[in-house]
Amino acid sequence: MAQKKGLIYRLTMGKDNLPDFTPDKLPGTRFQLFKDVFFNRFGAIVKINLLTLLFCLPAIAWFVIMQMVKTGDSVFLPYSGNIGVGTGLPVTNVVAMGQQRQFQLNIQMYLIMIPCIMVAGIGLSGAFYVMRRLVWGEGTSVAGHFFRGIKMNFAPFLWSSLFAGISLFLVMANIGIYNNMTEIHLAWRIIGIAVSFLQFILILSMLIFMTTQAVTYKLKVWPLVKNSFLFAISLLPTNIIILLLSSIPVLLLILLPSFLSVFAFLIFALMGFSFIMLVWTVYAHWAYDKYINDRVEGAVKNRGMYKKTEADEKAAAERDRKNKNIRFNNPKKRPKKITSIDEGETFTPLPTSFSRADLLRLEEEKEAVKRSIDAEYEDVDDGTDGESTAPENTDGNGNG
Repeated sequence: MAQKKGLIYRLTMGKDNLPDFTPDKLPGTRFQLFKDVFFNRFGAIVKINLLTLLFCLPAIAWFVIMQMVKTGDSVFLPYSGNIGVGTGLPVTNVVAMGQQRQFQLNIQMYLIMIPCIMVAGIGLSGAFYVMRRLVWGEGTSVAGHFFRGIKMNFAPFLWSSLFAGISLFLVMANIGIYNNMTEIHLAWRIIGIAVSFLQFILILSMLIFMTTQAVTYKLKVWPLVKNSFLFAISLLPTNIIILLLSSIPVLLLILLPSFLSVFAFLIFALMGFSFIMLVWTVYAHWAYDKYINDRVEGAVKNRGMYKKTEADEKAAAERDRKNKNIRFNNPKKRPKKITSIDEGETFTPLPTSFSRADLLRLEEEKEAVKRSIDAEYEDVDDGTDGESTAPENTDGNGNG
C-alpha cells in the first residue's frame, strides 16, 4: 500500500500523479491564456493586487474622507427648504445652496484626486510589468519584479495617470456644472455630459495601450501617445467591450446590495486591479501581435501560447502514420521473418581514407536496404503472411 503523503509534502512538492508537461498543454488562444494565468497564477495575482493597493491608499483615503464630509454636510445643514419665508426677511433658496455646496466639494475632491491618481500610477508601472511577465510565461518574482518595473517605467505612467486624472475631473466637473445651470436647455446639457463621457472613454481606451506598450517596447513620449491614440480609434468597438469586461470588479462594488458589499470589497481587495490589468494585457498583446510585431525587429509573436507550425503538423502526421502501422502479433504464431533484418544485410565498409564516391555508394546501399525492408513490411500488412491482426478471444485459463 502506498504511503499517504503529508500536507507539507503536497503543498511543497505538488501532486505526484500529474501528467508530464508537453507543449500541447500550453494555451493556444487568448482566452485560454487568460484562464491559464488567472487560475494557475492566482497567488501571484493576489500579490500584485495587494502591492498595487499600497500605492492606491492616498486616492482611497481621500475619496473616503470627502464622502464623509459630504455626508456630514448634508446631515447637519438644513438643505431642505427655504429660509426666511413668513419672517419678512429675504428668502434664501437653501436647496440651491446645498447643490452649490455639493458641487464645490466635488470639484475639490476630484481636483485633489489628480495627484493621488498619479501616485497610484507609480504602483501600476510595477504591476503591469509583472503582469506582462506572467502573460509571457516568464519566470517571475512578484515583489522583486514589481519594484524593478517601477524603476524602469514610472515616468510614462506618471504622465499617463495625469491624463487619466484630468479626464476624470472634467467628467465630474461637467456633470456638476450642467446640473446646476438649469437655465441651459436640457438637450444642450445632455450633449455636454455625453461629450465629456466620450472623451473619458477615449482616454481609457488609450490607457489600455499606453500602459501595456510602456512595459513592452522602448518608446518615447510622442510615439507612445500616437500609437495608443491610433489603437484607441481604430479598435474603438472592441475597446469598449474590453473596458466593460474589465470593469466587472467595479460593477460588483456598485451594483451589489449593501449586505453583500463586504464580499465585493474583499474580492476587489484581492484581485480587482489585477483582473483589470490581466484583461488589458492579454487583449493588448493580441493587438500588438496582429498589427505591429511583424514590423518590430526581434519581436516574438504569441508569447505565452503554443501555436503549431507547419513543421509541428508534419511531425504529428508522421507520428500518426507510424502509430497506425503498429500491429498486434498473435504470440501463438511465429511472425514472418524480415529477410533484410533476420538474414543480415551488410554494407561495404568505408576505407580509412574514404572519398565522396565511397560516401555516395554507402548511401545507395542504405537506401536499397530501406526499400527492401519497406517492401517486406508492406507484404506483412497486406496479410500475405496469413496471421491475424487482432487478438484472439481467450478465457481466464488461456483457452480459446
